[in-house]
Amino acid sequence: MKIIRNHSSGLAANVLVITLILCALMGMVLLAYMQLIQGRTKVRARSLSWNAAIPVLESGIEEALSHLHQDSTNLTANSWTKLGTNSAVTYQKNRTNSDGSYCTVTISNVASTPITAPIIYSQGFVPAPLQAGYISRLVQICTTNPVVFSKAIAARGLVALSGGAIVDSFDSSNTNYSTLGKYDATKRRANGGVVTGSSAHPAVSMSGGHIYGTVDTGAGGTITTSGSAGIGDLASGAGLEAGYTNNDFNFTYPDPSPPTNYTAWAAPASGSYAVGGTNYSYMLGSNTYYNPLAFTLSGGSGTLVVTGAATWYVAGNFTVQGSAFIYIAPGGSLTLYCGGATTTLSGGGVANGTGYASNFSYIGMTNNTSITYSGSSAFIGTMDAPHADFTISGSAAVTGAMIVNSVNDSGGAWIHYDEGLGALAPYVLISYREL
Repeated sequence: MKIIRNHSSGLAANVLVITLILCALMGMVLLAYMQLIQGRTKVRARSLSWNAAIPVLESGIEEALSHLHQDSTNLTANSWTKLGTNSAVTYQKNRTNSDGSYCTVTISNVASTPITAPIIYSQGFVPAPLQAGYISRLVQICTTNPVVFSKAIAARGLVALSGGAIVDSFDSSNTNYSTLGKYDATKRRANGGVVTGSSAHPAVSMSGGHIYGTVDTGAGGTITTSGSAGIGDLASGAGLEAGYTNNDFNFTYPDPSPPTNYTAWAAPASGSYAVGGTNYSYMLGSNTYYNPLAFTLSGGSGTLVVTGAATWYVAGNFTVQGSAFIYIAPGGSLTLYCGGATTTLSGGGVANGTGYASNFSYIGMTNNTSITYSGSSAFIGTMDAPHADFTISGSAAVTGAMIVNSVNDSGGAWIHYDEGLGALAPYVLISYREL
């Protein structure tokens, strides 16, 4: 008897085993793929949160810069908290956004008066994926306020006023304290102010005249007055009015920096330029100019007119003498950088036809150690030359503000500080570093 074996059941079992193995492999592959997708999704979500932390912390930076600009004399305003003491004092604020993100911003290095180089730390926090806490990023921002014209005179050394020298103030941005934005003696104020880092005896010397505003010297510095000289408010007389003097000032103004790529600029071209019915030897428009050596305007051919927003760098000594003069026409402005040791502005000097100090900026580099002004025109402008000894020997007034090494007003010139200049120097970022 022949027996026939059934192979189909064994084959089916093999197929089932193979199918189960394949399904297991496919399941493992699918699981690995899903884990890969989940990991990538999580990484992508964390990356999005990581990137989202930047605008959050930058909002803190913007708030800190606005706070420094608007509330530099009251840093606890607008819910800022003061932390620490003395030179270690900082100011901090937290702000939470509607999406749950928030930032913590801290302002440090604010012990100097005025505040010239505050450091900002801003940390942004963004919710992490899957409710796993927060992702944060922290940056350090170094800032500077290159020119802080908060006083009529800011000096490193001696301030000497003689004759009938008067220091007072007005506000070109306020019609109550100026007429058409210009000085008006009937609207003047007692916010002129003089500060010096000198601790000498004297640090401020007054032979006649009056300072309508406060005077602050370096530690131990003294103030001497003679004759009718006085310091105080508009109603004050000779002598020092109580509350208007102090001796805790620290001169911390930064050295000016030259403009970028100034050596590539062209020199002003001499010629004959007719402006307003007058022929000038030089004309500066809305452009940049560079003189690699000394520059002198003298005699009948030494006239220069500024008709646009001009920036001019003179590497050597700068001189205006004789019948020469510089005229800043209405609508024009001049930023003048001087890198030579001496600057002499005599003759017609600099005639600022706009009448506004903000339209003429004199910037003396570290080599600029002497500035003499004896021109017949009033000096209407700002002066940032912290290494220069400034001497004004004529009676022409000064309208604006100055940062210099020392001041010698030997001709009794009046100095009118424009309080509106304080709003022209916002803080700027000089470095950005993630910690």
